[in-house]
Amino acid sequence: MEATPGPSRLHSAREPIAADPETHRERPRDARAVRNRLLAGLIQTVATALRLVPFGLALAIGARLGGGAYRLLGRERRHALRHLGMAFPAIAPAGRARLAREAFRNAGRSFAELARWRYMRERLGELITIEGIEHVRQGLAMGRGLVAVTGHIGNWELLAATFAQLGYPLHVVARRVNDDRFDDLIAAFRRDAGIRVIRRDDPMALREVVRTLRNGGLVALLVDQDTRGPGIFVPFFGHLAHTSPGAAIIALRTQAPVVGAFIQRRPHGHHVRIEPVYGFQPAPGRRPSIEELTARIGAAIEEQIRRSPGEWVWWHRRWRRQPPPGMRLDRSA
Repeated sequence: MEATPGPSRLHSAREPIAADPETHRERPRDARAVRNRLLAGLIQTVATALRLVPFGLALAIGARLGGGAYRLLGRERRHALRHLGMAFPAIAPAGRARLAREAFRNAGRSFAELARWRYMRERLGELITIEGIEHVRQGLAMGRGLVAVTGHIGNWELLAATFAQLGYPLHVVARRVNDDRFDDLIAAFRRDAGIRVIRRDDPMALREVVRTLRNGGLVALLVDQDTRGPGIFVPFFGHLAHTSPGAAIIALRTQAPVVGAFIQRRPHGHHVRIEPVYGFQPAPGRRPSIEELTARIGAAIEEQIRRSPGEWVWWHRRWRRQPPPGMRLDRSA
């Protein structure tokens, strides 16, 4: 059966769908470019300084920097608080503020860890525990490659680096960061960690993904944001969220199994959790539609965020685009 999304739920990024309350307040492009240049220079300087101090102190400094960002970046703070209110309406405002602050602090810690990647690489066995690695072995053993889906939860770059260091043929589908300096910083880390990147905006990206899977490789995708391009509205924290169907399309077309891969901070390191999402057991009846599999992937990501809500990027405008009038949330999804 052809797995295609219903026409009422697939939308282009250019469609005039209602935006969230702050969409009209976008910073002018020139102002963002100047800010990004300044931030990139500051990040390079701070990263160099973090390499000169003990690892524990580097993490503490990163957390303080994240806390400072929470206080200084008013627009991002407002987004985070608003989105936490949408996701967790039962939590009091003070509790949501604590979660938002912790999310910023965790982002700072993650930055410090990337700056100290070479230190961490030598101690991965001490700093990172892994649960469910057998699902990766099982999925790859099927001979159709493996699709790993995750979100911007915890230190997702460290998650990818861990897979690469374990010897798995990992390719990450990622977009180019708008600012060249930011992009260069991330690209340098990925090269050093052994992560291969497929640029999402490359016209040959889909062909490269399919080739990688057919060669028995592992393709990882971040699918928890409202990005440019076509998307499907699926449930996410009780609201319909515009979501890329790319991972579902790839899995259904190539028959590659899908795992969810997540990383969560622990007192003395991180815990990686891998769980099967699709394709590991013979499915009775028809295959899921693209929409159904996209919703299943979104549910796995939401479950991980609920496990550790202080580690997701709540300042991202996940519900920026709203569904067209008349589209309702399917509570059974």
